Amino acid sequence: MPSLRPLLRALAVAAAVLLPGALLPNALAAQTAVVRGIVTDSVGNPIRGVEVLALQQERSVRTGADGRFVLRNMPWGQVVLMARLPGWRAQEQVVRINDDGTSREVRFAMVRAVQLLDTLRIVSQDGCAATQIEGFECRRRAGIGQFRGPEELEAIRAQHMADMFEGMTGLRREPFRDVARGRLDWTVASTTGWRCLTEAFNGRFRTAREEIIYPEQIYAIEYYDVYERVPEIYKRFAWPNTTDRPCALVVYWTKAYVEENGGPPRQRP
Repeated sequence: MPSLRPLLRALAVAAAVLLPGALLPNALAAQTAVVRGIVTDSVGNPIRGVEVLALQQERSVRTGADGRFVLRNMPWGQVVLMARLPGWRAQEQVVRINDDGTSREVRFAMVRAVQLLDTLRIVSQDGCAATQIEGFECRRRAGIGQFRGPEELEAIRAQHMADMFEGMTGLRREPFRDVARGRLDWTVASTTGWRCLTEAFNGRFRTAREEIIYPEQIYAIEYYDVYERVPEIYKRFAWPNTTDRPCALVVYWTKAYVEENGGPPRQRP
């Protein structure tokens, strides 16, 4: 026998329209649901500060000290949730919210990913290539900035540009409207020095090819939080001729550029 719930729900909404003030509160309350869950490590210990996102709704919360989270005002039907935290592998689950607004408790058991920030190592960065990906690896070994390579970015599985910088110091998240995709997106702004941030792409100024760029197109990033740490070969990007003050600098390396210029560097034995 087919379920009567959809019919009863339709009758409740119709009654609310015909009898304003009587059934309206209950009808509206039934329009949304609450999704609860917990995030732990592989042995069951709760993890604090994990961001849990409802991807289609672009809504998120963070877990408390007990690893638990609550997402309110969720729609009926299927919802895709993602749990992510730097240093851990991001996970996704599809949750079914029933007609009565109930759902099962969601449980994420996360596992450690690769270390996202390199240990500081001071070596000379003189002679590192400016427009080749080998230069990125050379500067990362020098340890004069903050770096994320393809393995780290893959572990993060960034949905927004700002996600790639999660955990890096000297930056804050800022919202902006992505006109091309018609949605709210997140980028980063500097909190150090003169509190301005400039960008370079593949060791060059931005070209028309990089006018619209998204996280899935990025191979690696390097970030210098103050002008004094910017390598000499990149200082012109951090202090353009049109400005009266220097800035922090982000250098993006795109997958297309790396592939077209010989691919990723060989790993050292």
